[in-house]
Amino acid sequence: MSGTKTFLLELHCEEIPARFLKPLSEEFSPSFSAWAKNQGLPVTALEFFFSPRKLCWRGALSAAQPNQIETQVGPPQRMCVDEAGQPTIQGQKFAEKWGVDFDQVRFEQPAGKKEPCAVVTITKQGRPTVDLLAEALPDLIESLHVPKAMRWGKSDFEFVRPIRNILCLFGDQVVPLTVDGVTAKNTTWGHRLYHREHPAPVKVATPEAYETALEAAGVVASVAVRKSRIAEQLDQLAAEVGGRVVADGSLLDTLAEIVEFPKIVRGDFPASFLELPKEVLVTSLREHQKSFCIEGPDGALLPCFLTAANRPDDPAGFVKAGNEWVLKARLYDARFFFAEDRKLALSVRMEKLQALTFQRELGSYYDKTGRVVAITKALATRLSDDDEHINRAMEAARMAKCDLRTLMVGEFPELQGIMGGEYLKHEGAHEEVWMAVKEHYRPVGAEDAIPSTPMGCLLSLCDKLDTVAGCFAVGLIPSGSKDPLALRRAGQGIVRILWERGWAFTPGDLISTALRVVGDKATKSAPESTEALLAFFRDRVAYQLEVAGYAGSVRRSALATGWEDLADLKARCEALSAFADDPRFASLAQSAKRIGNILKDEAPGQAFDAAVMQDATEKALADRLKALEASPNQVALLAALADLAEPLEAFFGAVMVKCEEPTLRAARLNLLHRLRQAFLRVADFSQWQ
Repeated sequence: MSGTKTFLLELHCEEIPARFLKPLSEEFSPSFSAWAKNQGLPVTALEFFFSPRKLCWRGALSAAQPNQIETQVGPPQRMCVDEAGQPTIQGQKFAEKWGVDFDQVRFEQPAGKKEPCAVVTITKQGRPTVDLLAEALPDLIESLHVPKAMRWGKSDFEFVRPIRNILCLFGDQVVPLTVDGVTAKNTTWGHRLYHREHPAPVKVATPEAYETALEAAGVVASVAVRKSRIAEQLDQLAAEVGGRVVADGSLLDTLAEIVEFPKIVRGDFPASFLELPKEVLVTSLREHQKSFCIEGPDGALLPCFLTAANRPDDPAGFVKAGNEWVLKARLYDARFFFAEDRKLALSVRMEKLQALTFQRELGSYYDKTGRVVAITKALATRLSDDDEHINRAMEAARMAKCDLRTLMVGEFPELQGIMGGEYLKHEGAHEEVWMAVKEHYRPVGAEDAIPSTPMGCLLSLCDKLDTVAGCFAVGLIPSGSKDPLALRRAGQGIVRILWERGWAFTPGDLISTALRVVGDKATKSAPESTEALLAFFRDRVAYQLEVAGYAGSVRRSALATGWEDLADLKARCEALSAFADDPRFASLAQSAKRIGNILKDEAPGQAFDAAVMQDATEKALADRLKALEASPNQVALLAALADLAEPLEAFFGAVMVKCEEPTLRAARLNLLHRLRQAFLRVADFSQWQ
């Protein structure tokens, strides 16, 4: 047996929750690959498919396991043969154990042995791959980790959902395996509607025919294909009514995972519901109906929605009508909540925040609001000397959490902040105030934008800063993969705001301000919390540099010379990135490393006396030093440093820095100290690799 064949395994189950589909598919793939490699059967082009009732994997394997050659070491030679050179009983037993004649036993001194030993080489015939698969697959399937596994009937087998059918092929051959009483076949099941007219199972002749056979039975196997078709239909149906889809990548992923056949249907709802805020409609349709909204060219919503039918057609419009009926009831609820919430001013809910716990040691959301107001005042006065502007920032901080006690946010927690901004807008609050409240949770993720207004950025920063510093102050510090309060996300949001706004606040400034406000609620000492927070923010800054796309050498060398002034760090990274391709740069970096090595054990000296310089190369460096130190910014400094590439090479080639003459030695060392300080204004080139 030779060559390769394609392997296919499909588990057809009862409906699997969408959140388990991709993790289970991804978990099986490396486990299967590792098993195959261990058997001498490296798998190529391994891919997976999943749909609501199916988990499937396909890849190429050798038709048979290669022969395996093993070397077995036995007893010492003196124990295997007697003085006459005849085999002893022990020698014969060793040969019998491995199924060979004694004349095939040789005597060598293997590594780690002190004397020659009996050695035999065994060739194990490779087994057919189909037999190996039959033995291994049941255990590989049972080993899949399912967070909420279940059992059914009298079986002890646990899995995400009951397995109803197993399709397992190796080429055109069925792999004979059984899992929980279900035996593998060369058939599977398509869409339930398809089997109303075609009761027989779907035959799959070969693994390569899998997608075609399934699609003929009403199931699109690939989630990527389903997603692509859904996106195409969404755009087409939205364009038919003169609009465009309100983008939602997460919802698109969800729809692709929960349908077997990607068919999108457009429905309508009464235009009177458009009086609700756009975010309310978008959230209601997404959360309750898994539906997309359509907006016009001006960004205003149209009274239409798009949802998935999970079937190739919509006979008599039943899918459309059913979704419209349910959606209308949901929107009536939303309109009721919106109207009831506006009967009271948002500020009335301030006192009710006392009954809503933020964190046990840090108190209620009322307490948190007080801290955020104090932090906002401290930072706003550093950004502006306009009292009215400062007062508006503090008003936004006071109102930021009040919507947590509204009916709308109780129904849709995703709208916290957004509804507070909408209610303040209806009450006639200043635009800076309601916009800041509406956006103060942003950014909520790596792909989300920071708030669009300076006041929104300030409020977001202060709110996140109180959360992070407060939690660190009471010992709630993220460790490993555990971060239940999403402190890393909040910290990254702070760094992004500082990075993108270019504000002069340093993490050290912010930490000091926030810890003072936490006050006696802290259970950790201020120095301990400060040290932990600085390390935390340094990691966040390092990640920001990575996200910004700077090369690893740029990030390491720039961070090593200071990271708290983000505007300066950004400028240095930009300058380093721009100069990294300069042909002089490699030589310059090597010279910087050489200077660092020379000065490793040398203390900084006093100002050097240029008059004692003797060699022309060191005099040339000394002449350039003042202009170098006066460079106004990182770009100018790097340009000046780049011009030193050749003079530095000439200097090191011409002189011995640590010469015998004390005055000259001191002058040369002090010159290098001054040059090193100039380098460190941009980067630590010892980290440049």
